[in-house]
Amino acid sequence: MAAEQKERTAKLAEKRQELGEQELRHTVPHGTRQMLGELMRWHEIEEVSEAVQLLVLNGRAEDMPPAPPKVKGPSDIIRHYFRQAMRDRLAALSAELGETKDRATIWRLIAHAHSLGAEKSAPLFEIKRHGYEITENVARKLRQTGFAESIQMNAEDDGEND
Repeated sequence: MAAEQKERTAKLAEKRQELGEQELRHTVPHGTRQMLGELMRWHEIEEVSEAVQLLVLNGRAEDMPPAPPKVKGPSDIIRHYFRQAMRDRLAALSAELGETKDRATIWRLIAHAHSLGAEKSAPLFEIKRHGYEITENVARKLRQTGFAESIQMNAEDDGEND
């Protein structure tokens, strides 16, 4: 029988607590949520947390334009979850930008990425992958091990066929 919504929500909350995820809510100028939605469509991202996290990871203070003027009036709320390391990265980026509130950094990141358009904002939504370079010694040992295993497997196959 399928779990009820309350059970699923409770399990998700428990898992988030185990992982140290904290819910963050940022009050941003009206229209920012719509810009984030467009960015997510452009880059085929379904989760708000993932989109905001990629912006924080890939955003660099030196690439950001000066802060736009503060806007009075209606606002949007952007709700997402971050682990401690990501909260630390957001705090560091806010400090580099001279912002006192993380919400201002989130707003600036979204507005900047949106102003770049679909193609030019793509690097801000890339998932960085680690590159591995295998040395010649390691490659040689891998080949030797594979060759030895191949010989052993052939010997076992020949023993079964007798």
